[in-house]
Amino acid sequence: MTTTALSPDRPFSDPRDAVAELARLPFDTMTMDAMLQRIAELAKELIPGVEDASVTLIVDDKAYTAAYTGRLALCLDEEQYGRGQGPCLEAAVGEEMREITDARGETRWPDYARSAVERGSLSSLSVPLPVREGIHGGLNLYAVVADGFDDDARHVSRAFASYAAVAVHNMHLYASTRDQAEHLNTAMKTRAVIEQAKGILMSQRRCDAEAAFALLAAASQRSNRKLRDIAQAIVDGVTAPDVRRT
Repeated sequence: MTTTALSPDRPFSDPRDAVAELARLPFDTMTMDAMLQRIAELAKELIPGVEDASVTLIVDDKAYTAAYTGRLALCLDEEQYGRGQGPCLEAAVGEEMREITDARGETRWPDYARSAVERGSLSSLSVPLPVREGIHGGLNLYAVVADGFDDDARHVSRAFASYAAVAVHNMHLYASTRDQAEHLNTAMKTRAVIEQAKGILMSQRRCDAEAAFALLAAASQRSNRKLRDIAQAIVDGVTAPDVRRT
């Protein structure tokens, strides 16, 4: 995907450029995974001090990294998942920002902090990223220096995460609506072929609609085939006389 460059006449910390790109993402051809990946990439481009960024999702109490810009973010995310604690987990579940200003003196998650120092990250920000009901999300930003994020970076992080959450919500809504439309279309086609088959049976057996449906249901049970398939075979048998009728 082509990345839209930030306009040179705006400060790098202005989230409106990233928001504009999120708004241009095509829902009809983009997957949720691709959107989350672009959110991670934009966060790294937009927020000063970010060495690597990632998106954590927690589904059914299981956390995983849905998108990341580099191995540093992925490894530090997985360190936290393995320990069952850390700033990215707390931010996602608690829906509050968590920050490590200097991992060398961090006391809330000392084991994880030591691993972060060993891997080269001395500070980090984890920002809640609401996805949808039942799924917790977090945007994780990793820096290689201590005190890597100032007040402006925190403000931009919160603003960008809120805009990104809207884009994710809209993407989910679009996908859900599309799926519902597809299911409805399938259901209508299924009903149509069943009604056609009932009409054929009513004519052939000189029975009413209820009896015709009972014949279809009985055939479905005997053959262990879907009722729609039985109905389609009957319709096909009428439209193609050389095909053996069910």
